[in-house]
Amino acid sequence: MISKIKEEREGIALSKLENTINPFRLNKKKVVEVVTDEGLVEEVPKETEYILQAILNHAAFINKKWYKHGDKLGVYRVGSIGRSSVTLNSKNGNKTLFIKKRKKMFMKLN
Repeated sequence: MISKIKEEREGIALSKLENTINPFRLNKKKVVEVVTDEGLVEEVPKETEYILQAILNHAAFINKKWYKHGDKLGVYRVGSIGRSSVTLNSKNGNKTLFIKKRKKMFMKLN
């Protein structure tokens, strides 16, 4: 058995390998299947999820990046920045993000 492994084997030609189809399917479009009122399944582009993590000095930390009033964020523009919320404006409508409150600590220190 070991002698068979040691034998030099013939591989595939590089030109033939370059013409093969990629077996991995890349999902370039982020879509969600939605059932319409008529009962038909339709693919709709998935909207990006925006997570507000902090607000400091009139700037908002959204999706690991800092934004100020008027900055562009996807299809939205950053509108008003409050103490615990940020309003995103677009021609299709507005969206308000809130800072997620953390759970209470389980351990108290004296």
